[in-house]
Amino acid sequence: MERRTGRAGVWLFPLLLLSCSGGAQVREVVIDRPHPEIKPVQPFQQPRQRDAGGGIAADIRALCDNGSFSALHEALGLLERADIAESEFGRVMNAVVVTLLDKVYEEPGLAPDPPRNHPYTKILGEAARGIYHEPPAASADYLENVLPFLALLGDTSQSRFLAAVPDLEKARRLNPKGVLALYFLGFAAERTERWDEALSLYHEALTIAPDCYPAAFGAVRVLQNRGQNAEAIRILAGMSEAYPDNILIKRRLAAAYFRERDWAAAALVIDGALEQKPQDAVLSLLRARVLFETGQFVQAQALLDKFAAENPENRDYLLLRASLQYEGFRNRENATGILRSLYKIHPDDFPVALYLTRLLLESENEAEREEGGRMLRSLMRPLRAGEDIPIAVIQLASEDAVRRSDWEEARKHQDRILKERRSPAALVNAFKVEQGLGDRNAALALAQELVQSYPDDENGRLAYIEALADSGRHGEALRLIDTRLAALPGGAYKSRYFYLRGTLRGEADAAIGDFRSSLFENPRNLDTLKALIGLYNKQRDDRHAVYYLRQALAIAPKDPALLRYQKEYGGKM
Repeated sequence: MERRTGRAGVWLFPLLLLSCSGGAQVREVVIDRPHPEIKPVQPFQQPRQRDAGGGIAADIRALCDNGSFSALHEALGLLERADIAESEFGRVMNAVVVTLLDKVYEEPGLAPDPPRNHPYTKILGEAARGIYHEPPAASADYLENVLPFLALLGDTSQSRFLAAVPDLEKARRLNPKGVLALYFLGFAAERTERWDEALSLYHEALTIAPDCYPAAFGAVRVLQNRGQNAEAIRILAGMSEAYPDNILIKRRLAAAYFRERDWAAAALVIDGALEQKPQDAVLSLLRARVLFETGQFVQAQALLDKFAAENPENRDYLLLRASLQYEGFRNRENATGILRSLYKIHPDDFPVALYLTRLLLESENEAEREEGGRMLRSLMRPLRAGEDIPIAVIQLASEDAVRRSDWEEARKHQDRILKERRSPAALVNAFKVEQGLGDRNAALALAQELVQSYPDDENGRLAYIEALADSGRHGEALRLIDTRLAALPGGAYKSRYFYLRGTLRGEADAAIGDFRSSLFENPRNLDTLKALIGLYNKQRDDRHAVYYLRQALAIAPKDPALLRYQKEYGGKM
């Protein structure tokens, strides 16, 4: 079994400090450091006082009651070396240690073989099936009161967590120095959204056992839910320095950098961890995510293919592969197929349902758009019943309304979205709403915010250029378009810039040249096709108008403007 050791003890850990007023504040504190000539003691080599009266069995029991990562490993070492390993006591305590390392510290070991008639065996067996084994009211056994909580680690029911708290409080009184009761109480407080209490309990657990890294992970989750991801990064970075061999810490540190979209910092963490554990599948998947986010699609595909050889049904892998197909290779059909198969397996998985709904709504196939509409209405149902729903669902509903040019419906969602987030996507969508409603001043203000807050966002640049054009500032718009056309290598964005320049041209021949260049970069640019149809219609050039109308109808057969042209040209189609 792999052992994760560290080069430092408590003195490197950034403690969580809670203010006396009850609000949680987190900051890094410099703890007194040992003299430079004194080498910090390895956690698994720290001398522990033995129970002079109870012998090795009492030592093992005390280490299990302590529950820290190092104590459990020390207990495992004693069990391996002692002559009691095959006894009933040895087998049941081995099962307790291996299960706690697996379920609490995420370090799986050899499957235990405990005696069937021991109370701990029944608790562990029921916990594995999600059954909470209520301890006897008269029990004074610490483990008998904490082990049942293992059944709830994957639960979501707040009532079950609250029901377990009295047993954990009793265990805490029985053994004030045991870290498991404190950690489980913090976990219960977190799951029941008592954030200050959760942070306080996690802090207390870490004070007793600095190597109880699940408590630190819990504190990180609470901080991230409060939007304090920078503090979470500082905690995880401190832990990574204190326990450099712990891959779990590095995974979470990389994930925290993902939240900041700091792909360079995440790559450094992941690459360092892969040097230690090159076959780690989770790290490989995280590396593929970095490659995807930085536009290195072919390299990401290679890593995903390697991952799929061992984990073809992994949810995170399939979700990333769908994203790569759609956003990297512009293959919406493949991405939709992956998401459909994933949705069948995980119909209650919100990110999967939301992404599939988005792709269906964006489809050029009417049946798929209708299917996406049904899924969106299902996601919106709690809101109609007066319940809260994730803001991402409201954002998707607003974007769909914009796509359908239903500006009033889109406007209903806009204010709420912008109160909670002013991301590039939210601002671009709000810009389109104001543009559709004809409020040029509001649209220009949103476009200016976009380019000031997110200067590298291409959709923000396009919105700003459109706003300038709508405001009559054509010269400024054309200069910005020429700058971007010179910088972009090609593709959908370049197609959009050619289209915009064509709309600003004074001469028909120059406009046609830009529109054709736009279609060269993206033959399915519907705005460009409509512009060419309108231009040739105005020139009474029926042959060219019908040529582009056929292409446009193949993309959007139900578009009202295209249907009017189809009716006009009648037999010429």
